[in-house]
Formats: sequence, C-alpha cells, structure tokens
Amino acid sequence: MRHRLVTVKIGPHSLTLARERARQVGELFGLETLQRTRLVTAVSEIARNTAQYAGEGALTFLFDTQSLHCAGQALVAEITDKGPGIHNLQLVSQGLHRRDKAVNGVTGIVGARRLVDHMVLRTPDGGGTVVTMEMALPRSARLLSVQDVNARVEELVTRKPRSAMEELEQQNREMMEALEETRRRQLVLEQADLRKNEFLAILAHELRNPLATLNMTLAILRRKANISPEELVQRSDVMARQITHLVRLVDDLTDVTRVDKGKVELQASPVELNSLVKDALEMTAAAIQARHHAVAFTPTQEDLWVHGDSSRLLQVVGNVLQNAAKYTPDEGRIEVQLRTIGTKALIAVRDNGAGIDAEMLPQVFGMFVQARSRSSDDQAGLGVGLTLADRLVRDHGGSISVTSEGLGRGSEFTITLPLLQKAGQAMA
Repeated sequence: MRHRLVTVKIGPHSLTLARERARQVGELFGLETLQRTRLVTAVSEIARNTAQYAGEGALTFLFDTQSLHCAGQALVAEITDKGPGIHNLQLVSQGLHRRDKAVNGVTGIVGARRLVDHMVLRTPDGGGTVVTMEMALPRSARLLSVQDVNARVEELVTRKPRSAMEELEQQNREMMEALEETRRRQLVLEQADLRKNEFLAILAHELRNPLATLNMTLAILRRKANISPEELVQRSDVMARQITHLVRLVDDLTDVTRVDKGKVELQASPVELNSLVKDALEMTAAAIQARHHAVAFTPTQEDLWVHGDSSRLLQVVGNVLQNAAKYTPDEGRIEVQLRTIGTKALIAVRDNGAGIDAEMLPQVFGMFVQARSRSSDDQAGLGVGLTLADRLVRDHGGSISVTSEGLGRGSEFTITLPLLQKAGQAMA
C-alpha cells in the first residue's frame, strides 16, 4: 500500500527545492547516508530533464509499505510531466538512443536507474512522461505504521527551504559523506571477500568429512557379500548420521539466505518466553549433555509475553544455546536468565567457555565469520547460526548483542525483544 507524502512543483527555478525535499524525505524515513545521496542525485537528474524538455512537471514522494520490487518498505519518487514524451522508451532507458537531439538529456536516465533500486518509465496515451523510482529502506529500519507515516508528513510540511548557499554547502557535505561511505564499504567488501574464502575452505572441510564417511561405508557394503544384519544396521546408522549432518549444513545456509532476502514470513502471535526458553533447553539437551555441562535457568516470576513467531524465536534461542555448548569445554557451565528492562524482555545466555577476542566482537554476527576458535567437534557446523539469529531477532523488532572479557573467559549473548504492553494482548 502506498501513502502519499508530499508533492513539489518542478520548473527551471525549483530544482533546488526538489533536491531538498528528496533529502528531507530520505532523512525522515531512515535511508543510510549513501542511499540518501543516491536518491537525491537520481531525483535531481530526472527533475532537471523534466524542466529542460517539458518545461514543468510534478514530483510526488510516496511511502510503500510492501514494495514488490524492493521486498519490503520503500520510498517512491514519481515525476510526471505533460511534455512531448519519450519515443523508443526501451532504447532510451538503456542509453542507446543518442542521435536525436531531443532526447540527449534523457541519457541521464541510465545513471538515475543505476542509483535507485527500481525505476520504471512510462509514456501515457495522453502524452507526457512518468518516471517512478523506488529506494528500499534498510533492513534494520523498523516497520512503520500509518501513524508513523502521518507524523513524518507533518514534519515535512513544517520544514523550511534552504537558501542557495546553504544548499551548495549541503551538497558538498553530501559528496564528502558519500565518498567516506564508499571507502568504508570498499574496506568492508574486501574483508568480506577474505572471510568468504575462509568460509569456502571451512565448507569444503565440513562437507568432505561426511561425504568421505558415506563413500567409505558404501565401499565396505559393496565389498562384503555376506554382511550380517547387525553390521548392516550399524553401517546404516553411520550413513543416517552423516546424511542428517549434511542436511543440517544445507538448511543453515538456506535459512540465512532466505532471511537475508526477506523471503521468510513470520507467523506472529503472543509468545511466552519462560516456556520458550524451557523448550529451547529441551531441544539442545543432547548437545549440552554430550559435554556434561551444568545448566542454570533463572525464569521470571511472572509470564513474559512478546509478539513473534514462536518457531523462529525457538530457533534463535536454540542457536545461541548450541553455540554456548559447542564452544565451552567439557563440564562447563551455562547460565540462562530472563529479565525485563522497561518495555523490553531480555534473554541472557552466559558461558565460561572459549570467549571472544575484543577485535572479533563487532563481527560475531557477520556472515562467513568464525568468531571463536574452531571446535574440536567434527560436526561443528558452518558458523552461520549466529548470523541467522541476528537476522531473525531484527525481523522481530529486537536486537542481539554479545560481550566477552577475552579468550578463555567465556561470553554472554543477550537477546532483546519488545514486550507486549497489555496483558489482554497476550490472550488475544
């Protein structure tokens, strides 16, 4: 559903206002610095073409609560005019139509298309041109209600325009910020590429072990003509365990990919956290008992209700508990505590295990990151459980964080979720 935000008239003397409105809308709806600069530049380019070739037009900003093209919330900028329109739309949008002087200016459309997440050009039957651009809100942005959108519209109306000098200063600041953001992202990409290579090496190792065991077992079965029923059962059990491990590895990768692309639909309902944590402890009991860990669970005296997908929240808590069990030496201790702070519910999982180096703490939830030393367990997994937990918690409007005093000194993961405000909501 699209909500209209504000409309700006476009003409030779109003391009500065169009840029400023694009910037204000981007700021109010939480676009990141680089996203905001891209949107402002794209709007400015299309508005300039409109003023030059159609004389005047209109720029309308809208908020889309569920954009099909952006797979979520998105800002929409739609520029319309009553000019001569664009012939050969397909060629023009691809930057291939260069000979006709009347359309030389619209080659900027190619650049604008690259700046936004989605763009559509139309020439209606009645003439003129309609350019619709969409920019997806960051995944970290919270879902906005109709009331939230209306409040931002009211703030837009009250904002005063800048002078020409102030606009020039703002453009300079934007360019500097965009350059710095680009450099930062380049460094992040370089680091991600290194982690990707390490991850692929880990993946090859993790897949090689169960596949080698399966291949060896099949070879033994082929060589033995008179295998006993007992040995057949034994060999079958070995193969079943390895296949289960392979399925788990693939499921972990698939889950992270689907959540990251916004393709997981949460089946939200009231969830009681004390019961959820008990279920998670039961689900991870085998991993905890295999290393003979002691577990201490401190529930709250009263029921603790949140609004969420119980299966996905169980998966989050289970992943954190599995992580604690995996990286804590035998006969370690795991403490699970539930508490509240203001309108938030907190699930804290503390262990006295391997700990995390200070330099690795900010990267723990990143994809392809192995934050702690590899477990000696041959079926330790791919290290994507925390990445998945982080994505799912953020989709519930919460957060997950980690603290550690250093290697060998344990870790504490804290899951924070918004509480249901009224008891009646839990019974709805």
